[in-house]
Amino acid sequence: MNYHIQVFAGLAELMGRPMITVPADQETMTVNALKDLLSQYFPEAAAQLQGAFVARNQAYVAPEDLVSIHDEIAIIPPVSGG
Repeated sequence: MNYHIQVFAGLAELMGRPMITVPADQETMTVNALKDLLSQYFPEAAAQLQGAFVARNQAYVAPEDLVSIHDEIAIIPPVSGG
C-alpha cells in the first residue's frame, strides 16, 4: 500500500519533489503517524513536517484524525510574512 502526498513550498524543496509516494503497512493512520512515517523517509524535513498543516480531500484535519491511502493528502508548511 502506498500513500500519495502533495507537499508544498520548503517541504517540496527538502524532499526534492512536489509529489511523494511512501509505502505503508496500514490503509489508514493518524495524521501524526503519517508525519512520523514521512520523517523516517525524509529526516531532513522532520522539523518542518511536525509544524505543517495536513489537508485530507481539500479540508484541514487535526493531528489525531485518520487519513487513508484513498484520500487526497496535502502537507502545507506554516507560512510567515505580512
